Amino acid sequence: MTASPNPHAKLIEELRAAAATSRDSVRRERLLTLLQKLEHSHGTDSFGGHVKALIAEAEADAAEIAPFLSRLSSLLP
Repeated sequence: MTASPNPHAKLIEELRAAAATSRDSVRRERLLTLLQKLEHSHGTDSFGGHVKALIAEAEADAAEIAPFLSRLSSLLP
């Protein structure tokens, strides 16, 4: 019996590519590690926890600039 293919593989690859572009090496490695754990947990009980950890990490980074998004948008022509 072979394992079923990961239906989330495309999303994980897209996320990995986006994370790899981060200039902050610490953040990049943190995100790539979380993505690897998420990918390897496919089909296990821990999958949901890894999804939540990745979302929490992304929210933490986004929260730092969220207060400025409106002002940044106003700079656009």
